[in-house]
Order: sequence, then C-alpha cells, then structure tokens
Amino acid sequence: MNAAVVVPAYDEAETIAQTLDSLAHADCEVVVVAGGTDDTAVVADAHPATDRVLDDETETGPAAARNQGARAVDAEVVCFTDADTVVPPGWVARHLSSYHDKRVVGVGGPLRPYEGSLRDRALFKLLSDYWYRVSWPVGFVQASTNNCSYRRVALLDAGGFDEALPFMEDTDCSLRMRHHGRMVYDPLAYVETSPRRQHEEGYAGLFAQYAVGYARYALGLNPDPDAGDDDGDGGYFRRL
Repeated sequence: MNAAVVVPAYDEAETIAQTLDSLAHADCEVVVVAGGTDDTAVVADAHPATDRVLDDETETGPAAARNQGARAVDAEVVCFTDADTVVPPGWVARHLSSYHDKRVVGVGGPLRPYEGSLRDRALFKLLSDYWYRVSWPVGFVQASTNNCSYRRVALLDAGGFDEALPFMEDTDCSLRMRHHGRMVYDPLAYVETSPRRQHEEGYAGLFAQYAVGYARYALGLNPDPDAGDDDGDGGYFRRL
C-alpha cells in the first residue's frame, strides 16, 4: 500500500518550509498545490521533501486545490495536511495502518497547537480531540483537512471536496465518505497546527460560526448564511 501527501498552500511562503521539514522522511510522494502572489511555489520547489509543485489551477479555495492534488497522484491513499501544520514522525504510516481493513475509506486524527498558551492547548484538546471522540461514534464524522486521509479512488468517485462550500468542506466530505465505507478516528494520528486563526477570530467567534454552519448544513442549506442556498436546480444546497 502506498500514499501521497497533498499540501494546499496559498500565500504560505513563511510557513510552508516547516511543514515540508516535518515530511522530509515520509516514505511517500509529497505534492504542494501552490497559489497566491508570494514565493510559496519557489520555497516549496526548493525544499528537498517536495516531489512536485502544482500551480493552483483555479485559486478558488483549498477544496479545489486538494482535489487537484488528489487527481494528480497515483497513490492508493492520499493524506492531506496544511501549510501551517507540522506532522510527527510516522504520521503517514500511522494513517496507512488503518487501511489494512479493506472497509476503511478514510481516517482522521486530533489537532494540537504547535505554539500558544496553556489555554490554546486545553481548548484544542477539548474541541479538536475530545469532541471528535464523542461525535464520530454517533455518525457526526469530522475529519479536519489538515489531518485526514482517504482512499484516492473512493474519494474521487464520491466527488472529492465540494468546491462550492465556503467552509466546512472537510466535514461535508467526511460525512459523505462514511456512506462509501468505514471512517476511522485515530487519536494517536495527531498533527500540530498553528492557532493563528483562533487568535485572529477568537475561539468564541469560531465556535458560533461553526454552530450556525452545522445547523444550516443539517437543514440542507449552505453553511455560510451570506452565501446563496440554491444548488443550481432550485433546491436546497445539500441534504445528506
């Protein structure tokens, strides 16, 4: 069984190197899908861990970049992480270990902050680990896109990440994928990621945003209240 890692990176010249440093000894192909106006592509292309750098074809968001990367590789399993995230040694192998069960189509794991305060660590543990341990067994599967993997063919057959979603495309994808096989939450397959978004928007603000998004999504509406709910056919955006 083989794997590839896809890293979408938009204007991440300052952070992409540490992500690639953490992938330097991974036994897999590493593909960066680079967009933006800074030197992200240059930094990624010069890094020894990078096998390929793809120009982001559409620059319409990370969902499209992830799909582009998944289409470009031949590996049986595609792992996804972000350009502000570092993975521990053995992260790819840890994900692959779950796929020995032929029923498994996807794997997710917890997030930890790689910098920040005790408050950051506590809130990440609560919201990005314990919450997943509770919600996954009851069917609310949320595989964060900076720490997830999928069988490539199954992912593409299911339509990949929904490029029309402004956010929650990771939750949407993992919820759809559970209808194609078994989704596994592995609490030992952790990554460390930047809490910069939490600091910029605030934990309370993000919690409220996602609470509204989850509720709208459950009703078949676009998670973003400011976006249109029409799916092009005069109906709801999606109902699972």
